[in-house]
Formats: sequence, structure tokens, C-alpha cells
Amino acid sequence: MAKKKKMTRKERKAAAAAKRQAVATTSQEAPAKAKKQVPARTSSARPAKRQPRKQRNFFQRLFYETRGELQKVSWPTREEAWRLTVVVTVVTVFMAAFLGFFDWLFTRLFALILG
Repeated sequence: MAKKKKMTRKERKAAAAAKRQAVATTSQEAPAKAKKQVPARTSSARPAKRQPRKQRNFFQRLFYETRGELQKVSWPTREEAWRLTVVVTVVTVFMAAFLGFFDWLFTRLFALILG
């Protein structure tokens, strides 16, 4: 199943304008043509009832809902992902050094106090 390309805002506006233009030109020609009369629905001609859809089990529902949510996610570009990975790595190394220094400092301090 091929994914449908999303239209940009300009493309949507252009399509809507073209549709309005087509409707406007058709409505000018409309008085010459007579509209078809639709026969009234009788009580014996009822539409067929839709069959209820079979309930999906837990794992199917989880799979479909997860897939739907992942399609809504705004994924970062490759450059953004790389930059954020570097930032996280630098902050982690800095915090490890910071906490390691204070651990060493307090170890020495308690060793001097407790003898």
C-alpha cells in the first residue's frame, strides 16, 4: 500500500480555488439543465443494516494504535538527532566527572575525620 503524499498548504489552497472555479462555471450552466427528481423512499425499501465489525483482541488493538501514534510523531532530522546525541553525551560526561570529583573529595574528607 503506497503512502499518499501530503499536500502543502499552498497546494490545498490551489486545489480549493480550482474546485470553487469549477463549481462557479458549472453553476452558471446549471439553469439550462433540469435536476433529476429522486423518488421518495418508501417504508418497505429500507437500507441494509451494516454488520458490526468484529472486535480486535488486545494485541491487534495495541499494534494498530501504536502504529497510528507513531505516524503522528514529528521525527527529528538526521542532523538534529546527531546534535542532540552529542549534547546528551557531553552533559553525561560532565555530570559523571562532577559527581566523581565530589565523591573522591568526600571520601578523602571522611577518611581524615574518621581517621
